[in-house]
This record gives sequence, C-alpha cells and structure tokens, in this order.
Amino acid sequence: MVELRNIFVITMWSGGKPAKKWHAYQEPDVLPNGNGVAFQAVDTRLKVCVIGNISVEQFESGREEFDEAVRQAPTNARYEDATKKQKKPGKNLPDQDSPLF
Repeated sequence: MVELRNIFVITMWSGGKPAKKWHAYQEPDVLPNGNGVAFQAVDTRLKVCVIGNISVEQFESGREEFDEAVRQAPTNARYEDATKKQKKPGKNLPDQDSPLF
C-alpha cells in the first residue's frame, strides 16, 4: 500500500517573487509574535525560523504513486481474461466425462 504523507512548502517572498523555499513534514508553528513560522527543514533536518512575508502550502506526497497503483489494478475484464488463460489439464489425464476404467 502506498503511504500518503503531508508535505508543507514554506516560501519566503521578496518583491513579489519567491526568494527561498523549504520543505517540512510537520505543519510549521506560528511564532509567538505572529509574524513568522518555525519548522524543521527536510533537507538539513535543522530548525528554521522565518520572519516576514511568507506563505505555507500543504501537499500530499505519494499521490502520484497511489494514482499509478489504482490505474494498474486489475479490472473485471482483465480478471476474466486471466481466468480464461488458466492451464488446462495435461494430455495424459482423463477428461471428466470419460470413465477412469
């Protein structure tokens, strides 16, 4: 089974353009003064505090793998084709209709 994991993308903005992005597995904590967030960065595993013009987005990691697994799952038509292709008894085995003696 594919495990879906939340990923938070924290973006620091400067002049209306993204200046720096970080990724975190846990939701960032709002700083006590309310003008920033603190989180543990995925890349460095260090605690980061960002103050200023920032945005936090939440995404699901593993979603692509989940969708691919669903697409590759056997449908009823595939299942019926597979059951039709089952091996038949060997040539030297008697048919069910013929007597054994």
